[in-house]
Amino acid sequence: MFIKRLKQGIYGAMAVTLVASGLFTMSGKSEAAPIPETVNFSSLSSFGDTQGIGSWFNMKKTGSTYSYLSTYDPAAPAKWKEASGYPYVRDSFFHPESTYDAVKKWVAPQAGNISITGIVNKVDPNSNGVIAKIFKNTTQLWSATVTSAANVTPTGVSDIYVEAGDAIYFSIGANGNMNFDETNWAPVITMTTAIKLEAESYDSMFGVTTSTTTDTGGGQQVGSFDANDYLVFNNVNLSGGYKTLEARVAATATGGKFEVRLDSLTGPVISTFLVANTDSWNTFETQTWAMTGSATGVHNLYVKGVTGAGIANINWLRLTNNNARGATMPFKTYEAESGTLGGGASMNNDTAMKKEASSGKSYVHLDATGEYVQWSNVRDANRLVLRYSIPQNTTGTLALYVNGVKRQDLSLISTFNYDTAPGNSFVRSFDDKDFAIDINAGDTIKLQKDSGNSLAWYGIDLMDLETAAAPLTMPANYISVKSAPYNAAGNGVADDTTAIQNAVNAAASQGKNVWFPPGIYNQSDKITVPSGVSVKGAGIWYSHLHSTVTNNIWGGEVGFTLNNNTTISDLRISSVDTQRDQHYGIAVLTNAGAGANNVLQNLWAEHMGCLEGWTDWSNSTIQNVRLYNTYFDGIHWGDGGNSGNVAQNNFMRGIGDDGVAQVNLTNFPTVAQNNIARFNSIIASYWGRGMSDVGGSNLIYQDNYIDSTYNAGMIVTTEPVEPTKPSYTISGLKFQRNTINKAGHTGHNHASLHFWLDVNPMQNVRIELNTISNGETEGIHIDNTSYGDSGGRTQFNFNVASGNALANYTNANSLVVPVLNGNTGF
Repeated sequence: MFIKRLKQGIYGAMAVTLVASGLFTMSGKSEAAPIPETVNFSSLSSFGDTQGIGSWFNMKKTGSTYSYLSTYDPAAPAKWKEASGYPYVRDSFFHPESTYDAVKKWVAPQAGNISITGIVNKVDPNSNGVIAKIFKNTTQLWSATVTSAANVTPTGVSDIYVEAGDAIYFSIGANGNMNFDETNWAPVITMTTAIKLEAESYDSMFGVTTSTTTDTGGGQQVGSFDANDYLVFNNVNLSGGYKTLEARVAATATGGKFEVRLDSLTGPVISTFLVANTDSWNTFETQTWAMTGSATGVHNLYVKGVTGAGIANINWLRLTNNNARGATMPFKTYEAESGTLGGGASMNNDTAMKKEASSGKSYVHLDATGEYVQWSNVRDANRLVLRYSIPQNTTGTLALYVNGVKRQDLSLISTFNYDTAPGNSFVRSFDDKDFAIDINAGDTIKLQKDSGNSLAWYGIDLMDLETAAAPLTMPANYISVKSAPYNAAGNGVADDTTAIQNAVNAAASQGKNVWFPPGIYNQSDKITVPSGVSVKGAGIWYSHLHSTVTNNIWGGEVGFTLNNNTTISDLRISSVDTQRDQHYGIAVLTNAGAGANNVLQNLWAEHMGCLEGWTDWSNSTIQNVRLYNTYFDGIHWGDGGNSGNVAQNNFMRGIGDDGVAQVNLTNFPTVAQNNIARFNSIIASYWGRGMSDVGGSNLIYQDNYIDSTYNAGMIVTTEPVEPTKPSYTISGLKFQRNTINKAGHTGHNHASLHFWLDVNPMQNVRIELNTISNGETEGIHIDNTSYGDSGGRTQFNFNVASGNALANYTNANSLVVPVLNGNTGF
């Protein structure tokens, strides 16, 4: 039982003040100070023969235009240079040319706060000096003219907030002529990615107690937290700002409310979070909320209980710059409807329902010469992903301009834009294609239909911009598929299936793993991976496994057949599937009775039926995967009682059915249970639903972002998938802290969150703390069926529903008698 009690015992140097209420305040440090989580990026240690090592690049600059140095010269001392020899950049030296500055660029791989160190030193006394500068994107942070041998330390370059893709430029320019201008400068960037506050490390408090925690890792927790109780953490450096609060909590009720305030109990609120029931005072979860206000610099943080009694036990708090909902990815998306339209370009010229298959339910239509869409002040990038539509069975080009100058024509093909099955009714009409192109921070990008771009029309949904780092290198204890005697070609022409399988078999016999160097590896059959062998590539931009065969064999010939204890990582996987009905490629299947303790991570998968599904799969993890333009589910659980799995931080766009599905049918001997999908983004699914629970126990969907799905954003259903294969009862589903936006489509009954209990009931379902908005039909709808929730009533707690076209909430089923508590909009 959770009981408020006076703290007992000796507090050492801490001062305790009893107050009239019988509670107490306490001041004095309990344990440690706030713990920053940092990573260093050294320009010196990242220098090498490849651009992008450690997120560092070697460049030149004239005026405001940056470009990459063209040549790496390995002769000692190694340098990046131009053909004339100047400018050049070494590991810790710069030498400008008379009209070009020498530049090192660092690109933030994620959001965080940075501080810059490293002195500037003019090496040769005969130099007439150099001009040293630091920029963030197009904004100058610091500048100095260095004319003596004295060390110069840049100032004002600490606690700088950066988003993923922000560029920090370090430039050395001539101060007159370039003679003798070699300059020593080895900048180091220290990024703080998060700050962790152990709850018991408060500087003062009111009303709470500490005790030994049962949470993983042990230590102390703070409990007895009621309304108006608080903790104070002094001198917390919020640096350039944080956008997400994580709280490690245990609670037995949903809805207890906390605020985080600056500098006093009545100071500005920077976060408000409502705790979700974790089912026990000893069961801890990490619960995540967006910061509701921005704050920078050093402050005292007040964590205050607002509503509730015995709100939660708190182990720790953590401030991060991850997304509070959905996946955190290294690219930035620019929606076409957010750009500037010109030349007569229009929105949503939609005779074929392309709008319903687009991100944001909106796209830009170009169908006449001179029409364009343009984005200004974009981020740094060397990769552009374009999501587009063109007429079926066509190929063509579209002009790309950078800063008003035509850079190139982008080659487009409609092969994967449409489902090719005769007579199908799918609204699939967009595909994603990537291009290597150098974009500087602050540039303006324009996509325009020029006179030479001959297709009748172009539908532009969005573009993603990203700065790809250098390829990974082969770790120890790996066998390369290109090495003798395996000799995979990796040229995108030869069939490498046999070479790859031989390398995998050799790795198994030698206790090693398998490496895919940069290249395109064609396969005509699935690769079977024995237990304990892992497969790794040089990264999704460099190592590509491509199936050249399509057929109606279940699973197709793409990807891998796994057993147990395998990690597949850092690869792109694709196939030539073009339809749902007769092309059944699945990137990962497992052998019967296997499928335990596997990991899929850092992958890009596209143009296939599914990433993983309809196979034995247990206690396995899928994370940091990008999944584009499948023909059915993205991730599918349920077969054979799939249990104990996690899918987290995955990004899915253009999925042909449910993004994440649990489909557990009674012909399976085991009930699927304890699967978790969290922090996934599911966008522009053109069939099926964003997420689904179709039978099984204790499924958890938390902190996902579901946007622009053709049908429901989430469906809770017991349905007859086949006449003799009904789904199990749904028991213990938790759907918490998810966002559903713009789900459904006009003329269809699917609500954003839809319930259809056709063949079995549901029990003990909790729908909590979700945001459901802008649906094209209803926000929440419970269908009238012959099954209900009498075995354990459904709870709708503290959800927000708004802006849904027909209604925010409708219960048409008298057998479902939910508990409604604290909801907004219904």
